[in-house]
Amino acid sequence: MEQLDKKEVDLLDILHTFFGYIASFFKLLYKGCIWIIRFIFKNKKKLIFFLVIGFLYSLYESRTDNLNYKANVVMNINIHDAYFFDKLINTLDSYSQNKNKSLLKNALNVSEDNAQSIVSIKSYFFIDKLVNGTPDEVDFEKNFNPLDTMSTIMKDRLYIEVVVKDTTLLKNMTNSFNYYFSCNKLLKEENEIRLKQMDENINSTNIELIKLDSLRNYEYFKHNKDGIANMDKIVLMNEKEKKLYHEEILSLEKKRQDIQWTKEVNSQCVTFTSNFNIDAKPANRLTKSALKYMSIMFVLGFFLSIFTTYKSDIKDFLDK
Repeated sequence: MEQLDKKEVDLLDILHTFFGYIASFFKLLYKGCIWIIRFIFKNKKKLIFFLVIGFLYSLYESRTDNLNYKANVVMNINIHDAYFFDKLINTLDSYSQNKNKSLLKNALNVSEDNAQSIVSIKSYFFIDKLVNGTPDEVDFEKNFNPLDTMSTIMKDRLYIEVVVKDTTLLKNMTNSFNYYFSCNKLLKEENEIRLKQMDENINSTNIELIKLDSLRNYEYFKHNKDGIANMDKIVLMNEKEKKLYHEEILSLEKKRQDIQWTKEVNSQCVTFTSNFNIDAKPANRLTKSALKYMSIMFVLGFFLSIFTTYKSDIKDFLDK
């Protein structure tokens, strides 16, 4: 009984201590908020100055001739995998980040003006969370864990995002990507082999269809007549065989059509589901830019104010 009472007392002490820490934390948080508000009020002129600088820069960033537009498209992959093409897209992005965009111009086979208009080219993996072959989300943050066995990266497609200053060049952007990939020697050779194998499959399917058609004609005109002359049972058996040939012929014809469709539609090493979809609002529009740069300048001004206010204390601390 005494042991139970002691345990109850110990539990009450633990709870009392726990809630005491929580209360202390909220008191400290409250004091911290009050200190920040007072500090901001004391340094309001300096902070307003930084906010004005941030706003002025956002005006400069969002000027009409400098507006950036995001566009995206889904790229299906016919050769290799998403990892391979992600590296190729990263190379294009590195070209777009350089001031001298001659490499980007040559890689995409675009004009000098169009190359200058391209701000960035990014690629993102699709994540299949249910591992059922259907994309569930795009890894924009690029934080997918390869050790995660509950989901997987889809290797047959990529999400492509470009940022441009002139949206007119996006009409032919998919052609530019196809040109870039076709200049890759490895991709070009493997795609030629893939198309050649399709032709061989079509030819072999045609040969099988000719054989089956000949066999069907033989069965119908030769064996079926013999069956009619002998007995009804044989007529039924031959009719069954004729239907079997018919199903096999239909199956082979469908196979041939599928291969022909793939060859015509997916003749390149990649296939784009559509043209680039353009966001209606600029990526660096004034409201977004103002929020971004004014926040950055406010934080910068805040810490600079702390440094100037307590610089002597900071110097004494560092000198110790």
